[in-house]
Amino acid sequence: MTGPHAPRFRTLDVMAEQPLLDGVATKADEQRLAHALVSRGLVTREEVQECLASDNGGVETFLKALVKSGALTKNQARRAAKELSLLLGEQIPGYELIEKLGQGAMGTVYKARQTSMNRLVAVKLLSPRLANNPEYIKRFTREAHLAAKLSHNNIVQAIDVGSAGGLHYFVMEYVAGTTIKDELEAGKIYEEKEALDIILQIAQAVQHAWRRGLIHRDIKPANIILTIDGIAKLSDLGVARETADAALARAEKGLTIGTPFYISPEQARGHEDIDVRADMYSLGATLYHMVTGQPPFPGPGVQDVLMAHLKEELTPPDHLNLKLSSGLGEVVEVMMSKDREQRYRNPDDLIIDLEYLLSGAPPRLARQQIQAAMLEGLAQGEAAEDVVSGRPSENAVPWIAILGLLLGVSVLVNLFLLLRR
Repeated sequence: MTGPHAPRFRTLDVMAEQPLLDGVATKADEQRLAHALVSRGLVTREEVQECLASDNGGVETFLKALVKSGALTKNQARRAAKELSLLLGEQIPGYELIEKLGQGAMGTVYKARQTSMNRLVAVKLLSPRLANNPEYIKRFTREAHLAAKLSHNNIVQAIDVGSAGGLHYFVMEYVAGTTIKDELEAGKIYEEKEALDIILQIAQAVQHAWRRGLIHRDIKPANIILTIDGIAKLSDLGVARETADAALARAEKGLTIGTPFYISPEQARGHEDIDVRADMYSLGATLYHMVTGQPPFPGPGVQDVLMAHLKEELTPPDHLNLKLSSGLGEVVEVMMSKDREQRYRNPDDLIIDLEYLLSGAPPRLARQQIQAAMLEGLAQGEAAEDVVSGRPSENAVPWIAILGLLLGVSVLVNLFLLLRR
């Protein structure tokens, strides 16, 4: 890049006191440089991790740490500084990395340009510390392949997956916007209609995935992106699973997979048989957070939160935010029932009730479900009370009367026959 706006680099000794790079370049991401250096074989992943762990000062400090540790020579570091734009921007053939968008457990996501199409994309790079582990490479590739099975306006689209020079990358649609998590952390509490509109869109995304045999397993505010046009998109299929993948289900049995604030009880318990109702629970927990400003169970620690999902009674969202309708509270109650048999059977049913709420009507299916559960609870409670007290239940009274009548008739008939003798 040339011209007045090109970043300027200085070829100074990296051990000198003067800054190696000017103010623009010092904002570059050392993680990207680490990827580039590893991919060119200049340093090992272990050397990079050791220096990154002790580095809080950006690219210049990172290069100095590599020299000090002996991983790079001064000349190598000087050349890296001189060619920094090339190292940071042209690591993957056909893509130019522009800036870091975020970082997760498995890798870092960058805004990039696909040069052949001259369009912006998002590129996820597998972390260097995981890139030498075949199991993580398999998981990374699997995420891309699962995403490629989906094509829906409310799901971030997969574009490409591959490796280059030791880098493992996953290219996907670039979505300009913000996440629900970002807005919640900024202090926003969503109005009911806006929240319902977003949740309806994500419910349609879950419906699309469910019909193609996929469950997301990690629906949460951080994985819902809102575009500037108000479109909600579900992202990150890193822990998604095909419902027909029995082998993976068995392998993951006993593992708690999901994000604690939004995890379903069956995921918290590590059940093998996880289905789309787990996604609806997590979506309900996300809706709860959006309209109340807090997660359903804001415990002090992970174990406290997980136990609350399993045992603690949910405070209805309309009890915390009095502006909310009771209908929204009913929908959340069904979505987040601890017994998945009491939740919506599938996304189709949930979508029906969300559309009812958005039209100003009460949620028909949720109300029926709650009424049925209440009647069942009352019946069970009365039966248990009767057993404890020793009283016959009301249902047993008619049968006792009939048996008494039959016994009386039998006595009279036998008496009549005895007199005739």
